[in-house]
Amino acid sequence: MNKQLLESIRYLVMGVLTTLVNYVIYHALDLLLQKQSISPFFSYKISYGVAFFLAVVFAYYGNKFFVFQKTEKKGIQEFLSFFSLRVFSGIASFFLLVFFVDILHFSHGLGWLGSSVINLVGNYFASKFLIFK
Repeated sequence: MNKQLLESIRYLVMGVLTTLVNYVIYHALDLLLQKQSISPFFSYKISYGVAFFLAVVFAYYGNKFFVFQKTEKKGIQEFLSFFSLRVFSGIASFFLLVFFVDILHFSHGLGWLGSSVINLVGNYFASKFLIFK
């Protein structure tokens, strides 16, 4: 199988797994916060931040070792570059989420899904050409 195709498949698998981690944490925390009488207006935003951070840590290790198969130790600089890029894309994704939920009145889940798909595509190209080149 072509090396580029195999890498793309691994990225897709890792993206699905990262999305699943993000999804489970996001929805579980959103429900938990609402059960604790936190307003839905705030619950999904808090849930997004926590789920995003944990998914980025998961994605870093998955992309480094599974997708791009990098074994050299580049230290904290590589992680910070990855994290910074994901924070930037995460902020953009957050505003997409707010747009979908607060302006277009999508459900929390559908808004999350739409912003996550857009984020996944952008992150592939940034990881491939900027972080793990």
